[in-house]
Amino acid sequence: MTSLLGVFLAVSVLMGIIGAGLLAPVVGASGLAARESVGMFEELPGDLEQNPLAQQSRILAADGTVLATPAQQNRIIVDSDEISQHMKDAQVAIEDARFFQHGGADVEALARAVVQNTTTDTTQGGSTLTQQYIKLALQEQALDEGDSEAYAQTQARSGMEGYVRKLRELKYAITLEERLTKDEILVGYLNLAFYGDRVFGVEAAARHYFNVNASELTISQSALLAGVVRAPSTTNPVADPELAQNRRDLVLGNMHDQGMITQKELDEATALDVKDMLEVTDSQRSCLKSRNPYFCDYVTAWLLEQPALGKTRDERLENITTNGLTIETTLDVELSREIKDILLEATPRGNDYFLGSAATVVEPGTGKILAFNQSSEYSFEESRDKVRKTSVNWNVDNAYGGPGGMAIGSIAKAYTLVEAMEKGVPVEASLTVRPPEDSTYGNVWLEDPENPTTSYPPADEVFPAGVFFRDDFQDGCTIGEDHWTVRNANDENHERTIELRTAAALSVNTAFATLASQVGTCDIAETMTEMGLHAAGGQAYGLDPGNAETTLAPSLVLGADTASPLTVATSYATFASGGVYCPPVPVTKVTDANGEELPLDLPGCDRVIPEDVALGAVELLQGVVDESGSGFRAILDGGRPAGGKTGTNNDSTSTWFAGFTPQLSTAVFVGNVPGGTTYDGDLRDIQVGDRYVEGPLFGSSVAAPTWKEIMDLASQGMDVQDWDDPSNEILNGKRVTIPSVVGMGVGQAQDRLADAGLTGGVVRVASGQPEGTVLYTTPGVGSSVVTSNPVTLHVSTGVAPPPPPAQRQQPAPSRPRQSAPPSQPDPTEEPEPTEDAEPEEPEPTEEPAPAPEPPEDPPGNDPPGDD
Repeated sequence: MTSLLGVFLAVSVLMGIIGAGLLAPVVGASGLAARESVGMFEELPGDLEQNPLAQQSRILAADGTVLATPAQQNRIIVDSDEISQHMKDAQVAIEDARFFQHGGADVEALARAVVQNTTTDTTQGGSTLTQQYIKLALQEQALDEGDSEAYAQTQARSGMEGYVRKLRELKYAITLEERLTKDEILVGYLNLAFYGDRVFGVEAAARHYFNVNASELTISQSALLAGVVRAPSTTNPVADPELAQNRRDLVLGNMHDQGMITQKELDEATALDVKDMLEVTDSQRSCLKSRNPYFCDYVTAWLLEQPALGKTRDERLENITTNGLTIETTLDVELSREIKDILLEATPRGNDYFLGSAATVVEPGTGKILAFNQSSEYSFEESRDKVRKTSVNWNVDNAYGGPGGMAIGSIAKAYTLVEAMEKGVPVEASLTVRPPEDSTYGNVWLEDPENPTTSYPPADEVFPAGVFFRDDFQDGCTIGEDHWTVRNANDENHERTIELRTAAALSVNTAFATLASQVGTCDIAETMTEMGLHAAGGQAYGLDPGNAETTLAPSLVLGADTASPLTVATSYATFASGGVYCPPVPVTKVTDANGEELPLDLPGCDRVIPEDVALGAVELLQGVVDESGSGFRAILDGGRPAGGKTGTNNDSTSTWFAGFTPQLSTAVFVGNVPGGTTYDGDLRDIQVGDRYVEGPLFGSSVAAPTWKEIMDLASQGMDVQDWDDPSNEILNGKRVTIPSVVGMGVGQAQDRLADAGLTGGVVRVASGQPEGTVLYTTPGVGSSVVTSNPVTLHVSTGVAPPPPPAQRQQPAPSRPRQSAPPSQPDPTEEPEPTEDAEPEEPEPTEEPAPAPEPPEDPPGNDPPGDD
């Protein structure tokens, strides 16, 4: 009896408070308790300052399809007209049948709940749909603010804390009903509710369970979703289809009882099996489920650098994952998918040599990244070799999740061509290359006069190499050792004179080392930077941290440093665009949830080399993609004009082909990936997928034909375009006078020649003059020459030649004396260097024979030695 009385009093007081709140101002309230209760209710906060709901952003491909939906919560906010009326009816039918009759608090339902909850062991809810919306909003706000105490308060269900929570929700609900329409409250609830299986809001739920939009939900689908909200973790159709079906049928029954659907509609909806209704699609909350997860990762990392998304990386990440951004990217998702298939064919997963491949396609003149992919499967659970499965993005720099880049080999030679053109070396130039000398592995010069070799290594370890010295290169960009031995591919192409066209087409290392010594290694490095080439770590390409005496190593000319495919493709696009460099652009536009465009910091394009110089370099690089060039396997279908370059490092673990047409620039890498397992044998005479590689693995072996497949595919439907011819001066050079350089040091002399549009090769001559001093030139100073002809600088070694051995007196022959021969100069005498002191100009050599038809292996490749 006492217990029932207590319940009656509690209900009476609560009803008085509610009634007073609903019927204020209070008239004639009797008793101090009632007046205090009314005061307490009125003092409760009525304004719910709700933060904007966290909702997923969308990363879109170039065609507008969704790549990923980054989000802390998988939610998509929609308006009323984007939600099916069936869905609205179903939620009301199961949660609050009197929703459209009450004013935020259903007094009758609340009274029944209080009596039952306090007199029985069962629990009955008395909350209206508006109150439930308030509760969800308060929970969301507490979670967003990290306020665990506030969140706990929203969960209180018993005792005084439970009633205080109810009172607070009531006050909020009453205030909310005064400010919003019923439809606005219902739509807010449907956007906020949790529908199980990690989806929030009706739009995300419709897409997740049925692969439809909320506006397309049927009666049965709507009832199924509405039934989930009460216990989303256990009644969602993925967790328990049978329980979910029971809940759906309950909702359908309520809808029928409330006149929302007909008997026929009820029968048809209940006849459907829940399992047959489902078409579950994985959430794309992270890049893991994206159609191109590697590009998705890159875009996310790129966005985290954008000041428009926040002052700090944390603010930017929160903006991306909670504020419903729409991110429009440049990616051709279908082309990227097909590139994946091509790469898998080139380097199948699980091949015996742990070879992987990656490719990037960019648009010249804009920098837009049109496609990229790699042969690995995207996974956070990496395979043991880290080649078959990995989340590391092989196409990008370290800052965006890359592996550290791969040595690009002879890809780097293209920049020496640009610098040579800028210094006046024409396309039709010839280079004088010093004769090869015996060398062996480890930069050992077997014919070094200062360190004579006492015993030669086995014959198969001896190879010809050009030998270069510190003073051959610019200060600050020279070698750290006394000499540098440079080997050619297959130990070929060691002619003393070689045409620049041939050197470029066949990728002749000694010719490029010679050219670099003439035009300046530091200047080449600067050209690389201007054209967007940098190491994968972000630093200038070619830095030599192990050499205390120099900043850059001359081996940068042969590509000893690393770079990423994206960097190479973007840099090579400068050739295609006629000398205009455009940094890579993965995103074109970002709008917020309100449709307002954010001011992205998009990089602009700059002319970095003269157009005529670019055209001259293109002329030479087109010779690579030719029947007589090292890239003959890259010739495009239909004779589409293209230029490019092969690249191979010293043990063939990193091979490349990078090339371009006027519309596209693509870089392809094939090899062992940094951080992954590497093959411990020689990469030669190997079977990779369906392709047998005879001899060493070169850039021309797999990377070049893979590049061809990608470019043929990407070029489909494009007009066949070509470049303009370079000017006559770029092609053939101009006539100039050899300036006075005798007595100068090598560097100063080469600079003086460069100012005149000439290059100067170096031949060392035994002489007592200071080491590095120019003794004479060939042709001589003051001669009129065309810049296509090389000038040779005869430079002192600093060591005078030894005197000849003393001649022993011979007895006079017993025959008549003859007149003495003309007097000869003492061979030990050395003339002072003068401008006129030069030998006669040699007779020109015969024109070389035409290049032979290419054998099965390319006639010139990148070397198994330094490249």
